[in-house]
Amino acid sequence: MIDFIKKGKKLFLTSLASMMLFSTVLTSSFAAETDVLTKSSVNEMLQYEFSSEVMSVDKDDLEKSLTDTFDNLDLVLKGMKSERNLQEAFLEKTSLEDDVKRDLEEYFSNSQDDEKELNNLIRDVKDQIAENHSVLPEITEVLLLQSNSSIKSEDKVQATILPILLRLALKEAVKKKMGKKIKRMAYDEFEERIEPEIWAEVEALHEQYNGDIDYDGPEDKNELNGINQGEKVFNIIHKRTNKHLLRFHMKRVDKGRSIDFHWHKKDDNFEWHHGQTKITKSNQFPEHWGED
Repeated sequence: MIDFIKKGKKLFLTSLASMMLFSTVLTSSFAAETDVLTKSSVNEMLQYEFSSEVMSVDKDDLEKSLTDTFDNLDLVLKGMKSERNLQEAFLEKTSLEDDVKRDLEEYFSNSQDDEKELNNLIRDVKDQIAENHSVLPEITEVLLLQSNSSIKSEDKVQATILPILLRLALKEAVKKKMGKKIKRMAYDEFEERIEPEIWAEVEALHEQYNGDIDYDGPEDKNELNGINQGEKVFNIIHKRTNKHLLRFHMKRVDKGRSIDFHWHKKDDNFEWHHGQTKITKSNQFPEHWGED
């Protein structure tokens, strides 16, 4: 799995060492017993009747998508806060219990990011997965359909949830770079005016390099607020060679009253400013990135 998705995860050993695990032990930051997927449970989940729209001849692809979904529920649920279509599909097409769906709806409607609430929700969803082996395939199918609406092969959806995980992670990168203060001032306009263009670039790279791309975000523990204070928001990297393919930047200009968004591409040796767009406000933006 690409590196950015693995951030924040940790491996743990349990007394269930005698069980046959599916490839690895999958955990979140608040590891619980339900975080262990056995090979037998994955096989049961694969008996779920995926729609013909998402079925792949490669069973390994579906197995990987199931475990990727399970291991990244935090990113999926957090990302849904700004993905209304994904929210609706998730709540409509999954057989989660009504009380869990109500808690999810409340979380989605809250503009604030509450990590404790998110962790409780992930625990509840994983409990449901442990009790009902159709829940994880249902969630995975929603992600497959949402993530690959424009990435198809011979009229069949590719059985990988990587595109939507990548998109949700890039959204989080922009929010982290901005910090809560700038996010309140500029994020909605960014989503409307800039995100579709930069996402089209990333999606094209995903297709060009057959999904063999990685991501590097704005986090930097050695800088103020733990965020790179230069222009960098994220880089898209060719996973095999580790070379940059695209660099997305944000810069305060006009004495702090505007943010200039643009990106650089490998195609022209990163010389040109592509997609250059400003978001301007009457008040100055905070001086530092990542301020809460």
